[in-house]
Amino acid sequence: MIRFRLFIIAFLSGLGSWGLGFVLFFTLLPTQPKDTITNTDAIVVLTGSKGRVQYGFTLMQKGLAKKLFISGVNPKVKMPELIELQKIKPDQLNLPQTHLGYNAQNTVQNASETAMWAKQEDVKSIRLVTANYHIWRSMIEFSRGLPGVTIIPHPVDEPIQWPPKQFGLLLTEYNKFLWAWVGSLFI
Repeated sequence: MIRFRLFIIAFLSGLGSWGLGFVLFFTLLPTQPKDTITNTDAIVVLTGSKGRVQYGFTLMQKGLAKKLFISGVNPKVKMPELIELQKIKPDQLNLPQTHLGYNAQNTVQNASETAMWAKQEDVKSIRLVTANYHIWRSMIEFSRGLPGVTIIPHPVDEPIQWPPKQFGLLLTEYNKFLWAWVGSLFI
């Protein structure tokens, strides 16, 4: 009986810690980047939510980097379709310096794909553009995958509403973040 009580206490403590961590994760989501002026060798955009790619082009147009790498692009989408789908304005384009990565389907693969591209392009610093709820895990994976490359996080604020689908997205991202964080402790 004592073992069962200890198990229940340990389980509830663990669940409480996990829940408190989730509340902190949600309430501390960045709503804007801390550094909006430092130039980098490249801007790296992780595909996903609407507007990230266009935001990457805007940052490039502002002169924050001369190269743009978009990781995780659907293999069916080529540059002309991307420009049309994202409603990229002609004055935002620097096509010779814009590169598309078609091989990534998750964050670890985004980091790997970007690392190969960065090595080919001799990139030593990047501005990483992704959703605010995804930035912390992305930073862990990119720091692990691109040692020696300076990474400036550039979260895009994606307002969170509370329908079940988005709540599930946040829970999933929190759990993935925990796994990435724990994994980073052992490397």
